[in-house]
Amino acid sequence: MSLTTQVFGVPQPGWYRVYYIVNNIQELVTALTQDHPVVLMFWADWNEPSKVMVQPYRDMAEAKKNEAVFCRLDFDKFKDVVEKFRVKALPTFVLIKEGEEQHRVVGTKVEELNTTIKNNI
Repeated sequence: MSLTTQVFGVPQPGWYRVYYIVNNIQELVTALTQDHPVVLMFWADWNEPSKVMVQPYRDMAEAKKNEAVFCRLDFDKFKDVVEKFRVKALPTFVLIKEGEEQHRVVGTKVEELNTTIKNNI
């Protein structure tokens, strides 16, 4: 997988690179076409609830580093993707498994997001 921005260090053998800030559509396509669950975070730097959720999202990514890839997408930069995923509020988290949306959490619901990820990855 060749996403350009990696927050955590190089993973151990068998681990996924767990947290990416997606910079272009090809990086997103690369993440979504791999054989593993993907958790997308749609956010914006002007949105306070998004800022609040950045650290809990990173923590969840670290906790699930052997099981999924977590990608953060800028709401303003990826309008087509925002439309495709019907994102209406920020932050929005979308869990994708086997190429299909499985679950969605909207807002600063840390416990709901954590439970959704634990139960579905």
